[in-house]
Amino acid sequence: MKNKIAFGAIKHLICCLAVILPMQFTSGIDTVRNDLSGITVKKESKEANINKVVLLSLEEDYCDTACFLNKNEKTVSFIAKTFGVNKDLIVQKLVEINNQGKYEINNIGRLTDANGNLINYQTFERGLIEYMFKYVEENPQNVDNTHVPYSGSREYVENLIRYFTKYYPEVDYLTVISIGAAESGYYTASGMLSVNNVYGGMGSGGLIRYKNIEYGILSYVRYLANYYYAEGLNTVESIGYKYCPSIDANGNKVTSPHWLSLVYKAKGVYANTSNDIALDVLVD
Repeated sequence: MKNKIAFGAIKHLICCLAVILPMQFTSGIDTVRNDLSGITVKKESKEANINKVVLLSLEEDYCDTACFLNKNEKTVSFIAKTFGVNKDLIVQKLVEINNQGKYEINNIGRLTDANGNLINYQTFERGLIEYMFKYVEENPQNVDNTHVPYSGSREYVENLIRYFTKYYPEVDYLTVISIGAAESGYYTASGMLSVNNVYGGMGSGGLIRYKNIEYGILSYVRYLANYYYAEGLNTVESIGYKYCPSIDANGNKVTSPHWLSLVYKAKGVYANTSNDIALDVLVD
């Protein structure tokens, strides 16, 4: 009977070791000989145990709305500044909207379509930008519309176009930056920069005036996305027919040949560039 019990215990030990052995760490491990079974058992050192605790900790995987926004603080701050809104107000509002701690990363503002369904944006940045347009419309008292004329470099303006077109992939970056260049003398026209309008958008009082250059560039990109590309106008010729028309010798409405020439020349200048840009280029 004792032999049977001893054999059973040894058998049980072997089974346990078969399960435990694959779970051991290879670093900080001592080797010990088990004389009963002839099996080599690996014993973890204190250092290995410490590593194991860190590796098995899943607590940091959970992140509620406030935590997520904090991780993306640089983006939230930049977009809030673009709209002239205090970043903390935006964070507070978004936490309220997602009051159960659950959120859609690419639709942090939980915007819905005409049927009440959550809109599926492609990126967090796009969802945040679209929410901000709604926020400033509904909360004008929280918006700083102080006009700040732009007097910086053309490179910063070009990088803004790269950044915002990155999150409006329905527009063609090369066409957008080339139209702006054709309109503003490659982003050097002081009269346009002073009102933060590089694309020549006109209102009843002349050039549309934007509060800051960031908002002016974003408005330009979004304007082309919503009123040109969304309507199927996605070539320089088709855009120009609406954007900059003229009348030919026969009295027909056509895209301005001069404007076309300027835009295509600019496309050649920017041909080897892309909108693969990080926010750090703008804020650091």
